[in-house]
Amino acid sequence: MAGLAEFPRDLVTLEEWDALELDEARRWELVEGGIVMTPRPRPLHQVVSRNLSQLIRENLPASLVVLQEVEITVEARFPPTVRDPDLVVVNRSVIDRNPVRVDPSDVVLVIEIVSPGSRRTDRVMKAYEYAKAGIEHYWIVDLDGDLDERFLAHVLREETYQRVGALVGDRLRTEEPLVLDIALDELTQP
Repeated sequence: MAGLAEFPRDLVTLEEWDALELDEARRWELVEGGIVMTPRPRPLHQVVSRNLSQLIRENLPASLVVLQEVEITVEARFPPTVRDPDLVVVNRSVIDRNPVRVDPSDVVLVIEIVSPGSRRTDRVMKAYEYAKAGIEHYWIVDLDGDLDERFLAHVLREETYQRVGALVGDRLRTEEPLVLDIALDELTQP
């Protein structure tokens, strides 16, 4: 783990990022060359992530796979940005290549589950970054949000995300990039 003495005091490159030994008890992202630390997900967050991952896995075409805890190089040019989304749906070929980080061109869908303190980052900053990187679909799960905003599905159109209807009453229904039709409370079942 990087101690304060060796912790970078300047913006870092992707090479420097890869060389860091960071505390695994935290989640780390690289945002415009600056290192950002967030707490590990709470238990309910983990339950939602696991359940959503399983539901997605059951409904994906064979050419796609869902991954947890994988980094995406959102911006490779200096100062770089590397995000660590909750769930990522990628082309199956990524598994064979087994890269350190996933390239946005391989990403079909990014899913962020809102945690205390991450709402603005997930809804504004990451939405902008993922859209700029060309990731076609972006979903946000926000169980503490208003009833009509607990699940937000976005599709990339003309370089910006447009919200598409996904909540019908208490049901989550999507058509792309995969078909889902589930009760929203299925996500929180331990």
